[in-house]
Amino acid sequence: MTVGNIVPRVVKRALRLGAEVENIRLSDDLSDEVVAAIKQLLLEHKVIFFRDQGHLDDAQQQRFAIRLSSLVSNPTMVDISGDLRTRKMLADRASRIDTMSIDGCFSAARPKISMLRGAAIPLYEEHMAWSSTAAAYLDLPESLRMLADALWAVRCAAFDCAVTEGATEADKKCLDDVSTGTIYQTTHPVVRIHPETGERLLLLGQSVQNFVGLQRYPSQKLFERLQSYLTAPANVVCWTWKSGDVAIWDNRATERYSMKVGGRQVASDADVPVLTKLRSRAAEAA
Repeated sequence: MTVGNIVPRVVKRALRLGAEVENIRLSDDLSDEVVAAIKQLLLEHKVIFFRDQGHLDDAQQQRFAIRLSSLVSNPTMVDISGDLRTRKMLADRASRIDTMSIDGCFSAARPKISMLRGAAIPLYEEHMAWSSTAAAYLDLPESLRMLADALWAVRCAAFDCAVTEGATEADKKCLDDVSTGTIYQTTHPVVRIHPETGERLLLLGQSVQNFVGLQRYPSQKLFERLQSYLTAPANVVCWTWKSGDVAIWDNRATERYSMKVGGRQVASDADVPVLTKLRSRAAEAA
């Protein structure tokens, strides 16, 4: 692939998704042609990786992300970034991964694209994996695929903002206006169609409580069966982080599996289309 004067090298990282893109220095002054090529690679490979992007800081990452689409914020994160729309969790600042999510999908709550930057990678955060929701759907046997097409999931998620050790008084004050201990519930179809590729996607997520019309136990067994197609080795790509790495993935076509990742973000990997406030955790306990 040749884009203008830039000759990027694309190296596939797994059988059905994931590619490393070499010879591109990410910045907001890339030509429209190069940005369009990056978007096309993202649609094709679902998740793309860039090494040696240590020149990026929060502001530069944001400016490049805006070239891909608009940014969305996450109300469960603490905003300590001033004019930037980057959200930072209260975590060890020496060991963080910076991420921002990009808007414009088939629901307001699930970001279209997420971009993750490795600022400093501790040993216990060096691995991450993504699975292809499109490949998982294609692998379903016909009978299970027909069931999934008509299936709706009930999702329940609790959002908390906790002050970690080492947080400053200013950080603690940032929590005053953030909703904590709140449980949210929603339903959504398990299979959706990608608005750009037309692919059918198997979308689950770890916050699924049960499926509409099924009790908890059969829902759990069905979830495990469907999830096995998402986590099949042929449908998963793994990435070993180094400082300066950048990953960009299509939230509509992938599910991400992280290991103890903290960091800055504009939006989390939200996967609930319409959130309805259910009850607070404190009220439930009472």
